[in-house]
Amino acid sequence: MSENIDYAEMLEIPVNTLNVVKKKGRKKKEEDLKDRAVREVNERMEENRREEPVLNEAAPESAQERVAESEDITDYSSEPEQKPQKKFFDSRVLIAEFAAVCALVALILLTNIFMPNSAINTFFAGLTEPQETVYEDDRTYSELTLGSVVSEDIACTVTDGVLTFTGECSVYAPYGGTVQSVAETDGVYTVEIEHTASFTSVITGLSSVYWAAGDTVYSTIPVGYSDGAGEVSVRMYDGGSLISAYSVNEENDIVWNV
Repeated sequence: MSENIDYAEMLEIPVNTLNVVKKKGRKKKEEDLKDRAVREVNERMEENRREEPVLNEAAPESAQERVAESEDITDYSSEPEQKPQKKFFDSRVLIAEFAAVCALVALILLTNIFMPNSAINTFFAGLTEPQETVYEDDRTYSELTLGSVVSEDIACTVTDGVLTFTGECSVYAPYGGTVQSVAETDGVYTVEIEHTASFTSVITGLSSVYWAAGDTVYSTIPVGYSDGAGEVSVRMYDGGSLISAYSVNEENDIVWNV
């Protein structure tokens, strides 16, 4: 019995071993699953690797296309083809402007030589020379206050609109104005003075005259001189008509009778 027991006990070891073997069999099955999983993964990876060259072959083409396109764009943008044309155009414009200026200068010179009174000369003369504004004095003689025509206490008379006196003295204009003319006959001078647009005076019998035609005279500055050898007369006109409505006071000032 003891032997059987011992044998039985000994059999337990193999049983346990069988159990272990069964467990190992299970582990082997598990390992087979792992191997199969690994194999499937490897197969998939191999399939992917087989497909990758096709994609890689297409990729360089697209990449090359992109590179080619970018290179074309870079080339087009970097080529300064239009700039020289623009500079050439600018130079032509400058030459045309210079030619126009030269033509204008030549035209002005020719017109100055052959047509001094042309419109273009008048225009440029107006730009370079300031024009004086001339105001016409349209006052009537009765609006003016006159003074004396003699510098000394000399008797003056008025007859039919003619003021006369005889004596050595300086002679003044009855009012300020512009000398229109100076005439001389046998050493005796006659001066015509314009005071306003309608009022003028004529002084006759002067021994000498201090002003010339075009000069401005004043009532406080002598226009001439009388040596007393002859009679001096003063006539005043309104629009060409002799003025007679005036007289002289004690100071020989001219007074209007209107």
